[in-house]
Amino acid sequence: MNERGSATLLSLLVSAVMITVGIGFNWMVKEHLKAAEGLKAKTEAMMQARSTYDALIFSILSGRLTQKEIVFGGANKLLGVQRIGLGGAGVNLANDVFVKIQDSNNAVSLVNPDLEVLRRLIVLEGGEAETADTIVDSYLDWVDADDLSRVNGAESWYYRAQSKPYAPRNFPVQYKDELALIRGFDAKLYARVEPYLTVLPSTGVNLNTADDVMLRAYLGIDQEALDKLKNYRAQRPLTSETEVFAVTGKQMPRDPEGIYFFPSPFFDITIKVGSPRSLYTMNVGVDTLPRATAPYNVIYWKEG
Repeated sequence: MNERGSATLLSLLVSAVMITVGIGFNWMVKEHLKAAEGLKAKTEAMMQARSTYDALIFSILSGRLTQKEIVFGGANKLLGVQRIGLGGAGVNLANDVFVKIQDSNNAVSLVNPDLEVLRRLIVLEGGEAETADTIVDSYLDWVDADDLSRVNGAESWYYRAQSKPYAPRNFPVQYKDELALIRGFDAKLYARVEPYLTVLPSTGVNLNTADDVMLRAYLGIDQEALDKLKNYRAQRPLTSETEVFAVTGKQMPRDPEGIYFFPSPFFDITIKVGSPRSLYTMNVGVDTLPRATAPYNVIYWKEG
């Protein structure tokens, strides 16, 4: 009986081990299949994003630029839409693809920023006036070549004192997230301000595509004047500072060489594939002015 009982126990133990190994192996197979499916979906999304980018660039270069949008004409068959607005709202294409185009004239350029507009933008997005002054001075210290701090700024000694593993670049900003490193910004404030920034150069300002925040930041107007300006703009495109002054009572600060009320040739392009969760995203900055060696130039490229 003892030998028979021991054999039974041993059989049960072996069976338990085999079942456990089988369950573990089955779990591993399922996880590998899930990972393979995820990799397949992401690869397909990447190919879809790049294909959309190629079609979009061709459509932009062969299309017509207006004050508010790009009209594709005959090339719309590639994307399934005839036009895309330049205000940054974006459009949904087929196969769960989202495309957004923003020209640099409706954002604050970190290449040649209007510092007063940047100050107003920071305050409008929840920053204190003192914080805005700190950020602007720290930005100037970040991009200049010396180690002399402005009144509200920060040079390398400040970041060392804060135990930061970096110092000012002492060169123009190369990517937007770099701005989050400077004195004055925290993660929440930067996240609110970031959509209105670009690392592309601007050629002026286009009030026809700027959203509410940028209109208020650029002109320094209140909500009442903003509503009047938007109502006017809904009827016809803005074409002159005389119109802006008549509607808002504000004079536009202007550079005689700037391009106003019209998009720049510099576009921030965002392509997202997947819904409701994005599987793959491309962010590309392009200069659409043709050169002798290329029909357009890529300023930055980020995907993943």
